[in-house]
Amino acid sequence: MNSKKLGPPVKIVFASLGLLLSCNALGESLPITYKYGAKLDIVKVLSISTEYTPVCKPVDRIMKYIDSSGKTRALKYRVLSAVCSSGRG
Repeated sequence: MNSKKLGPPVKIVFASLGLLLSCNALGESLPITYKYGAKLDIVKVLSISTEYTPVCKPVDRIMKYIDSSGKTRALKYRVLSAVCSSGRG
């Protein structure tokens, strides 16, 4: 689509949408890396995700949670891939 053919209202809508999406991305906190012995302030776990690998090796796991102040946080830590426990790796 050629941007010269778009009228001003359409350009404003696309610019506003882009701004809203970028603000939402900034609202999420980057994961902090867990260090052994760190005190954690976790009230509620929202999700846990792990990168997939077909071999047995350490991988990153990201846990999103809510802390006692109500803020959404993310924590990154290392685990062995699921293949390790299945005996296939």
